Amino acid sequence: MGHKACPAVKPGMLNVHLVPHTHDDVGWLKTVDQYFYGAKNDIQRAGVQYILDSVVDELVKDPARRFIYVETAFFWRWYREQDEATKATVQTLVNEGRLEFIGGGWSMNDEACAHYNAVIDQMSLGMRTLYDNFGTCGIPRVAWQIDPFGHTKEQVNLFAQMGFDGLFFARIDYDDRKKRIEDRNMEFVWQASHDQGSDGNLFTGVLYKHYSPPPGHCYDVNCNDQPIMDDSRLKDYNVNDKVADFIEFSKNKSKAYRSSHIMMTMGDDFNYQAAHMWFKNLDKLIKYVNARQAEGETVNLLYSTPSCYLKALHDSGLTWPSYQDDFVPYASDPWAYWTGYFTSRAAQKGYIRKSNNVCKQLTALFQTEDMTSHPNRVDILRNAMAINQHHDAVTGTEKQPVADDYVMRLSEGTESCQQAVNDAFSLAGLPKQSFCNQLNTSSCDVTEGHDQFVVTVYNPLPRAVGHWVRVPVTGLSATVADGDGTVVESQLSPIPEEVLRLPGRTSTATYELVFRADDLPPLGFRSYFVSVSASIAVSQHMHKAPRQAPLSNGHVTLDLDPASGRLARIRTDSADVAVNQTFMWYHGYGSDKNDPWEPQHRPTGAYVFNPVADAIPIQPKDVVILEGPLVKEIRHSFAETWVSQVTRLYTGEPYAEIEWQVGPIPTEDGVAKEVISRFTSDISSNDLFYTDSNGRQMMERQRDRRSSWPLNVTEPVSGNYYPVNSRIYIRDAASQLTVLSDRSQGGASLASGQLELMLHRRTVQDDGFGVGEPLNETAYGAGLVVRGRHWVLLSDPAEGARLHRDLAQRVFMAPQLSFSVAEDTTVEEWLSGPAPKQFTGLNALPVNVHLLTLETYKTGQLLIRLEHQYEAGEDPELSQPVEVNLQDLFTTLDITAVEEYGLSADRPLMEINRFDWNYNTTASRQGGKQEAGQRDTTADLFMVTLNPMEIHTFVADFQTL
Repeated sequence: MGHKACPAVKPGMLNVHLVPHTHDDVGWLKTVDQYFYGAKNDIQRAGVQYILDSVVDELVKDPARRFIYVETAFFWRWYREQDEATKATVQTLVNEGRLEFIGGGWSMNDEACAHYNAVIDQMSLGMRTLYDNFGTCGIPRVAWQIDPFGHTKEQVNLFAQMGFDGLFFARIDYDDRKKRIEDRNMEFVWQASHDQGSDGNLFTGVLYKHYSPPPGHCYDVNCNDQPIMDDSRLKDYNVNDKVADFIEFSKNKSKAYRSSHIMMTMGDDFNYQAAHMWFKNLDKLIKYVNARQAEGETVNLLYSTPSCYLKALHDSGLTWPSYQDDFVPYASDPWAYWTGYFTSRAAQKGYIRKSNNVCKQLTALFQTEDMTSHPNRVDILRNAMAINQHHDAVTGTEKQPVADDYVMRLSEGTESCQQAVNDAFSLAGLPKQSFCNQLNTSSCDVTEGHDQFVVTVYNPLPRAVGHWVRVPVTGLSATVADGDGTVVESQLSPIPEEVLRLPGRTSTATYELVFRADDLPPLGFRSYFVSVSASIAVSQHMHKAPRQAPLSNGHVTLDLDPASGRLARIRTDSADVAVNQTFMWYHGYGSDKNDPWEPQHRPTGAYVFNPVADAIPIQPKDVVILEGPLVKEIRHSFAETWVSQVTRLYTGEPYAEIEWQVGPIPTEDGVAKEVISRFTSDISSNDLFYTDSNGRQMMERQRDRRSSWPLNVTEPVSGNYYPVNSRIYIRDAASQLTVLSDRSQGGASLASGQLELMLHRRTVQDDGFGVGEPLNETAYGAGLVVRGRHWVLLSDPAEGARLHRDLAQRVFMAPQLSFSVAEDTTVEEWLSGPAPKQFTGLNALPVNVHLLTLETYKTGQLLIRLEHQYEAGEDPELSQPVEVNLQDLFTTLDITAVEEYGLSADRPLMEINRFDWNYNTTASRQGGKQEAGQRDTTADLFMVTLNPMEIHTFVADFQTL
């Protein structure tokens, strides 16, 4: 029924839209399963299955009642357990608009630490499930991000492309909220993308205080507020007080908003486990407040939903303010900047980032999965990844047992997908493959335990790339041959001592074999035959070089300070800049004795970053320079033995790679420590720097400034930290220094010419925001060790976008390695054997086009997303529109028909008709693309034109070639 089901409002009155809701975390203090079943109520009284049971029962009793539900992961689990009669009841409630799905994602994803690829996937999983089971009535019209700890511009742009009419959220900076209330700017049109024009706009509303009910009006089994007692014969009769209190709150709240409508969220975390308590009291509240209208009162209460509230705002015809920035970082008070979670649980963040699209691509190319089986092997990883985007998962703000559960789900999903990939490789003709999932510790059973093996390198990008392969070996020399029998130049690099000493590492490998896999075909692989020997080949080994000598690969030159051994200067073909890089650590507030604290000394914790003072340098101890034929390395050790790094220059590459290792961070002294890598240069960046938004748009940041209110600088360090999903850079007229990361991290520029990224953190006291324990990860009886990488680019600003966008995709969609044993086989026998030495699954796309998604949609159908990777004006050539022919993409599949869908892939694009809004704007450009649902349908359906930053989503019929 859509908006036809919305209740009538009363003109001339303040219409208060009561929205019964529950916020159900997909894991936080308890695991997903524990929350669903209501287990471990000693931790938190929460059982989602009881919420849905009791809400459905109560909605049936009165057609006026409404309820919204958000987390599809929970709803789908509950729904599939119901009998047919209950399913029919739910279908009726949905069709009549009495049970409305809001948000629609598998989880309510975090916005700061989630990559846009994963956001799209998890939203698509949830919204497709709802559409497939409930049709158009199941389509969420409103995005509902009430609990994430800050809000990003790219997230809103994605929501707009998914067809949402509006967005509501609760958490914004305390000062921002205060000013918006004063200015009545709590609702506005968010212009989330210049390149998308109005297609990237989304009406946005900020909830008044939080997503809780008004004070004194929580009627849940978990609440302590008094119920409405309406028997006037009893001494506890309280109707007049309850009504007067609610009316007063409503009128005060309405002063912050521009229309004659306000939305009142009537619910909270895991509310409605006994829904009759809520609805019985809400029925009374509506009855007694509205009865006052006969006495001249102008407040009108009604059961409603966010969609109906949004329609009322749209019907008002008002002109709204606009907004073009974002809402990070989030601070809940002057000393509580929620910027620690940008880095919390760094190992988990890295694991989530590595779980990319290889599995979906290969199983689509070779059609290995039964789409009628739920879940199939791909679904297991798909579900795990979607759960891990939750705002208490990828954020690292959950209890330790819950974090362990998230990682276990990813591990199970990865193993399941690797089985599916093996089937795909088998159809391609390859022997059974092994996957070394501990390469991050330089460990691999296949390459260590066998003298001969085959490495298969699969490239998930839509263009040919080169990739530096590093595999651990136990021999002292090696020979690598490609599929033509040509010997590939290789090198043996000694594994750093700090890696050899990793807690829990059982590997016997002491070297890593390094070689370059050139010209890896798009969506394809090349295989390499490796023979390892115990005899020494001196030419393959790295040798020490003078510490004072510059290190160069022909494109990048690194100069070291002769006294300290630290990086002193970077020189490239287009720039020459003094750059110093070092480790430092912040002493965070907190007491391991759990001492009381004042607000300004809130402990640094899972959410909050609250340093005592500026960062403390970690003094270098030793530096060793190693040179080889393919890669040159600077190995730094430090006085604090729990940090180390290797800086590498690969032949021909335009970047320097820094592999850092941090941990176990010592806290025996009772001090919380937050470790950073800081780059200090002579670039005149002043107070400006740039960070990505969810790995996509680039955002200009200005130190100690916010765009919508005068910032009161109470925390000069943590208040200037921003989420870095992919990259951060500074620049001046002559040079740009960019650092890319392999996972989400917090980053800042605290002085002109300076960049820093937080790598790892370990705290000693809970920060008081609910998780109830310090961030204190351990493994093998010690603090957790984390190993990761940064890539450093120095360039002319004119070529900066081209370099960092290309490298960002190569980092995010890095090739996947797999291995097969080749004992008792000569290279000649391998070359003449039946296994293919290479495979190409895709005809290469232009360099500015990314194949964002390839997966099986339904039996006989593919889901394809194509993305223009550049913003308008970033590059004179690559920012131009580009055409792609969908019929000329794949080598194993023939596309026979296509239909364009919305970004979430739940329904055809032509079914999406969003509200238009009147708004004031100061945008410099509005973009030129056609509105969603109004594109030219007379053109060749197989030809797609991609304008800057556009994503086009297609469902395609195909035949297997």
